[in-house]
Amino acid sequence: MSYELSQRPLVIGKSVSLKNRLYFAPMGIDLATSDGSLSEEMLTFYQHVIDGGCAMVVLGNSSIAPSTRLHARGLCLHSDANLEKLAPLVEYGHQRDCPVVVQLQHYGAQGGTQISGQPLLCPSRSALSGSSGADLLVEMSVEDIDAVCDQFAQAALRARQAGAKMVQLQASNGYLLSSFLSPWTNHRRDAYGASPLKRARFLLEVIDRIHRVTAGDLEVSVRLGIDDCLGTSGQQPELLEDVVAALADAGTSAIMCSITIKETFRYMLSAHPEIQRQFVEGVRLIKSFTSLPVGYAGFIGSLQEAEDQLRLGHCDLVGMSRALFADNDLISKSLAGHEDQVQQCRFDGNCFRDKSNPQLDRVYCCVNEHYKRPAHIHYGNQ
Repeated sequence: MSYELSQRPLVIGKSVSLKNRLYFAPMGIDLATSDGSLSEEMLTFYQHVIDGGCAMVVLGNSSIAPSTRLHARGLCLHSDANLEKLAPLVEYGHQRDCPVVVQLQHYGAQGGTQISGQPLLCPSRSALSGSSGADLLVEMSVEDIDAVCDQFAQAALRARQAGAKMVQLQASNGYLLSSFLSPWTNHRRDAYGASPLKRARFLLEVIDRIHRVTAGDLEVSVRLGIDDCLGTSGQQPELLEDVVAALADAGTSAIMCSITIKETFRYMLSAHPEIQRQFVEGVRLIKSFTSLPVGYAGFIGSLQEAEDQLRLGHCDLVGMSRALFADNDLISKSLAGHEDQVQQCRFDGNCFRDKSNPQLDRVYCCVNEHYKRPAHIHYGNQ
């Protein structure tokens, strides 16, 4: 079986060279220590993924400030202690020709207050007035936006000091940057709302601040929410043509596409064919807007499926999270001709359900013996 396309190298920006077109997509596995630092358990997990043959690992949901936390064992990057614990993993990836990219996260209105004790920031309080916990929301002032830009920039600087060559801004799935981009959650009428480009101003300012703080010595990629799955009420790929062009002009190195927000996340729990088709068509449109490398991750369960997506020509690289969680060695096994030995992900969404299960303190897997879910936990579809 030939995997020629997926094994072609790719250069992102000026400094990130990938040995192939396959990356471990960001997945919040919630294995950090209580202060948000990389734990030995988390280090070991990512080392196994790196050893499995992917070209790049993106660490999911690194919180940029103590004021925005969601899970007690979620990764953070707002202290020197966080930086010091991260550095060995970045170096491990460097030694094995697998760049470790840090995804920078502000949870916005989808965060929690129990850990931080802080109110939740959002672009427009009116857009979320009927949601649960709306009384805890604060509509961001221009001063708030400036402060959060600094938080992103300082987290990016720490990532660079830890040895990372690229960060990824989490601007998808309804989190803070994504909520500014979407007409569903951004009802502002100032310089940060009312049109796609104005809604993108916050994201563009974050990118500019990172470039200035790091003196241009750090690639910045964006995980871009291209479809809220709410129809014309929310974000849609066709609204993003000018935004994608502006991201390129701002010095963005790559765009990784994602879909759904909290209200529609059920669509990502299982591999529904119509949602897959909608996602692929959206990625195809985004790629038509730009010459930047474009990638996406969603329901890719095998190396052959990744090869097929690359052959269609609508993306430049393919991410896998659940499939590589189910078998860290999926890529190396497949390249060696042992596809029959791969532990296949069931795409039943139970790893996502683990994140909100009060009985669990981390994310587990249905099939991987190293991360097997405790026997007493049942979701009704195992």
